[in-house]
Amino acid sequence: MANLTVAIIGRPNTGKSTLFNRLVGKQQSIVSPVEGVTRDRVYGQVEWTGNTFNVIDTGGYLPDSDQVIEKSVRRQAEFAIDEADLLILLVDGRGEVTSSDKTLADIILKSSKPFVLAVNKVDENSLEINAHNFYELGMGEPFDIAASSGRKVGDLLDEIVARLPIGKKTPFDDIDLINLAIVGMPNVGKSSLMNALLDEEKSIVTDIAGTTRDSVDSYLKYYGKTFRLIDTAGLRRKAKIGDSIEFYSSVRTYRVIDESDVAIVMIDASKGFGNQDQSIVRYVLDRGKGLVLIINKWDLIEKDTHSMRNFKQNIQDQFRDMEHYPNIFISVLTKQRLGKVMETAQMVYDNRLKEISTSNLNDFVERAMYQYPPPAVKGKVLKIKYATQVHSAPTVFAFFSNYPELFPVAYQRYLKNQLRKTFELDGVPIKISFRKK
Repeated sequence: MANLTVAIIGRPNTGKSTLFNRLVGKQQSIVSPVEGVTRDRVYGQVEWTGNTFNVIDTGGYLPDSDQVIEKSVRRQAEFAIDEADLLILLVDGRGEVTSSDKTLADIILKSSKPFVLAVNKVDENSLEINAHNFYELGMGEPFDIAASSGRKVGDLLDEIVARLPIGKKTPFDDIDLINLAIVGMPNVGKSSLMNALLDEEKSIVTDIAGTTRDSVDSYLKYYGKTFRLIDTAGLRRKAKIGDSIEFYSSVRTYRVIDESDVAIVMIDASKGFGNQDQSIVRYVLDRGKGLVLIINKWDLIEKDTHSMRNFKQNIQDQFRDMEHYPNIFISVLTKQRLGKVMETAQMVYDNRLKEISTSNLNDFVERAMYQYPPPAVKGKVLKIKYATQVHSAPTVFAFFSNYPELFPVAYQRYLKNQLRKTFELDGVPIKISFRKK
């Protein structure tokens, strides 16, 4: 049953995100008493009685709203209905049947897909009578639950498993995925880039900073490899995070970086490479992830023959290590250089997996020491006896020497730079450790 998908649909504040978190067993979707917190689709995986399926949390459905965010949320819910194999209509058992509930019930019935009607917030047996009000939706027997406490959620899961169609396979079964995170400050074009790469509207895109609050996963085939693309909420400095919702969005974005193989860090060409951009890059590198720096909105810059070179140099002046990571100047709007994004991400991923033989490394050590011998420190002559790669993804090398604690930072930097040039490790953080022979 792997890769079958269940979508949770409902009007705002019925407890969809609470149910989602209960099903996946962790706080993956933002839960807040503020209406309309969930905007994009959020995906998770559920295991129950030996069966595994995906679940989608959607934004609250407001069928008659003309507000730009709410219209986008409605469109996302419609996309989720299209993608799902089974639909859960979640209603509020402490309230009356609303026109929005009726509209959603009609949409679900017309979809001809399996469904379950779940009446939430029925926290005690005395409230079960309220569930009977929802028979008028024409969806059969309502299942009363309390997502916040877990009451009868097991019964709901039994019903979901019983109604899911068996035997559906997707192109992503039993394959190795390359996890590619798209991260950066708000409003730099992350969702637009993801949509351009997928050639579909998977994430909500508006000109309002911070539209994406939850992480959104999509899958993309690229020359035989399958990438899991994760569009994430914009990251802001902590001092500018005005509410708990944005705070937890930022926390989740950092978790996405932790789970990624390669991170695309996007910046706005018109704003330059600021302190927060540098902080995001530093976090990616500290976690040992592959990195591609994307400079978006390049079409807005007045350019001459040296503009790109000067922009790169300015980045390196602020963050020295960035000379070792690919920079791509793009415009999502005009589709300038979009073809290089996936090509470069694939290259960085391959570099991150490289395993260099000990014999090749020791040839490298001999050449590097001949070209630039280690300096004498405190009257000690430093020597590297041999080296070996102890880890890939992230890339870690061990150098065995007579005085490991005395090797200067400058010489360690020299070795890292030579390793990159010799073994083509652009885009990959390198860690080296000196150990006693």
